Amino acid sequence: MADLGISIRVDPDLNPEISASFEDRDTQKGLASIFKSFDHVLIWKTVEAPPPGRIFRLAEIQIFKPGKKENMKPFGRRSALSVARNPKDGSLFVRNEILLRLRPGIRFSEFKKLLKQVGGTVLERNPLVGIYRIRVGENTDIPALAALLTKHPGIAKSEPNYAYPISFPYRSSEPSASGTPPIPLPGGKVPIAVLDTGLAPDSGLDDFILASLDAMNPDEPISDALGHGTQMALIAAGVVRPYGVSSETEAPEARNPIIPIRAFDDNGLTSSFNIMRSIDFALENGARVMSLSWSSETRSDFMEKAFDYADSKGLVMVAAAGNEPTGKQVWPAAYKSVIGVGALAPDGKPWKKSNYGNFVSVSAPGFASLPVGYKGDPGNYAGTSISTAYVANSIANYLSENPKAKKKDVFNALDDLF
Repeated sequence: MADLGISIRVDPDLNPEISASFEDRDTQKGLASIFKSFDHVLIWKTVEAPPPGRIFRLAEIQIFKPGKKENMKPFGRRSALSVARNPKDGSLFVRNEILLRLRPGIRFSEFKKLLKQVGGTVLERNPLVGIYRIRVGENTDIPALAALLTKHPGIAKSEPNYAYPISFPYRSSEPSASGTPPIPLPGGKVPIAVLDTGLAPDSGLDDFILASLDAMNPDEPISDALGHGTQMALIAAGVVRPYGVSSETEAPEARNPIIPIRAFDDNGLTSSFNIMRSIDFALENGARVMSLSWSSETRSDFMEKAFDYADSKGLVMVAAAGNEPTGKQVWPAAYKSVIGVGALAPDGKPWKKSNYGNFVSVSAPGFASLPVGYKGDPGNYAGTSISTAYVANSIANYLSENPKAKKKDVFNALDDLF
């Protein structure tokens, strides 16, 4: 149930022996038979459905000894997505999940019938772009089901819940910098959302954080098992400067508030729906810039729709072009609403491993000495991840000085910024 996104709170001292076997049983009655020795509470939420229907989703289960509710603690955490690979195109997707968007006018009865036909359970709906996340049966051929559902007269579009890997940085042999400048209080006015692997509790960035989210486990505080997100947050906030950056950026006004979001799991993977949830949180908390230090060869109509929505709300998004010089488009950098970022070496020349193409709008310094390692020790790192976070910081500085600037103004200023 925790893997389905249901929040579980339980007294950790409870460890009963349970023996039960049933199927197709009412959820409340089934759980009552399992938890009969203890008190328990089921909390349900309503998921928006085609009128006039409503879909009730089990959102939280609480289990405790009578009169001892205060002893409950969150039950574990989902640390990794279960993903599969499509042998036809190499794309990754979350197992047993499908995303779909309904056509206007579909009746609730039709939607319920469709869910029954595919053995689907609605897990949640993204209200901003109207996309449902649906759980289907084990071992379902997800790409085939998505193609089939897209042909349904009541479905506008269906896709797998695609999965995307983080763009890991390279260890660099460049000489170490003289050290990381001390951390002052934020001087910038423009918040930057950093969608990445999270933020370490000991990052030293507490004074910079406006809000944070663990999109994998929304009930838990943000953390970072890989280090990549903490690296990018340090650069986005302006605490760490890449090599080749002018000394003027050490001024306090180069520091910016951040909204770190753990969108990736402990294996460095995220999903379309996780990114949508992260975008929602960033917008709700006033982000004006978003840093996306990852890339994938998988294009998604739903992701494009989500980024277009964020763009319409004034969010300026920058994404890594990738660390393989193939010249091929990668996403999200290649979406029209996103600014693609390449990397420069410390001498100001294009980095030999930086991807290129007409989807790359700007290149920026991509080498840095970082006090946090990626799955390892601190040291010198290189990659379009670093240049992306730095571009996000620079755009936030520009918007702090030009609060009424539009995205076209940002584009026009890129040449001056770099």
